[in-house]
Amino acid sequence: MAYHNTGYARRKILTVNKGEYTQQYNICTGFTFDGKAYPSLSDDEFARLSESEYQARRTDFCNYVYGEEDGLQADCPDLTQGSVVYDPVSCPLTVQTSN
Repeated sequence: MAYHNTGYARRKILTVNKGEYTQQYNICTGFTFDGKAYPSLSDDEFARLSESEYQARRTDFCNYVYGEEDGLQADCPDLTQGSVVYDPVSCPLTVQTSN
């Protein structure tokens, strides 16, 4: 399977702030949601997830975090916001010239 750089970065850390309370969750850490176990991933393994694998993990990760934090779903209904960002500095795209 060939991998290519899209110029987009996947963020790994989700931070929940409630007043003075702060909790961070890392999507690369193993977790279980709805009977499905997700293994821990290295940075390279995380980067190489296919788009469908990433979206499935991200969806279940968000639902897992909702289960850990009472009232979070009402306060923040879309935890996926900002999870993927265009980042040409960290993910530079090579310039291809036509012949």
